[in-house]
Amino acid sequence: MFCLGLTVLFHLGQSVVLGQETTGQKFGDLKADRILFLGNSLTLHGPKPEIEWFGNWGMAASAQDKDYVHLLTAAIDARTKGKLLLEPTPVTGNEGVENILNIANIVERGYATYEVSKIKKQLGWKAGIVVVQCGENVPPKDFDPKAFDNAFKTLLDDLKTASNPHIFVTGNILWANPELDEIKRRVCAEDPAHRTFVDITDYAKDISANGPVGHPNDTGMKLIADTLFVVIAKKSGVHRGALSPLAEQADAPQR
Repeated sequence: MFCLGLTVLFHLGQSVVLGQETTGQKFGDLKADRILFLGNSLTLHGPKPEIEWFGNWGMAASAQDKDYVHLLTAAIDARTKGKLLLEPTPVTGNEGVENILNIANIVERGYATYEVSKIKKQLGWKAGIVVVQCGENVPPKDFDPKAFDNAFKTLLDDLKTASNPHIFVTGNILWANPELDEIKRRVCAEDPAHRTFVDITDYAKDISANGPVGHPNDTGMKLIADTLFVVIAKKSGVHRGALSPLAEQADAPQR
């Protein structure tokens, strides 16, 4: 399993230059001029030829614009009539915004030694919306729930201090991990106005959503993007206009 962390940034309504002032773009009630994604290999993974992976985007979408980050960005763009900037960590070097960041080593495997300096560049971006997708790479052996709880709380507190964004935290996607998800839910509940837990357990129920090297194929990526978009839209006060019929069904009132 090769899940690496990542950060995505959405800039709505104009082109973005690091360090440059931006206009106050909104998605419903949410400030949405800048968005950050912190995740694992589902969010961003560089080339790994030995497993026949040659992309630098969310594994295992068939193309960059088919991963959940870019699908979600396109859906938000369609709503705001803006154009969100996406600058993943490059294969070599660290130029640019790096608003799509892989945090597998920073938070998942390295939760015991997490510190704010490891995401300093991303915090400096001061995003209005943040998506945190992680959990699959947390080592089950010798897992320390108290230490993970502390690290995850610190991460979300660091984000709050930087820009007080609306943070959307996904549960485990590839397989169930109730213990980790309970920690995430609890930390989100400490600031419900700005933190939302997003349950994506439907993914694991659909074997057709899984693709190469045990990661989401295009169908799986769309399911993830649809689910996130519905939750973000509800938080923003924009209840309709989901990505697809699947998302529309998820958004419909239960009878």
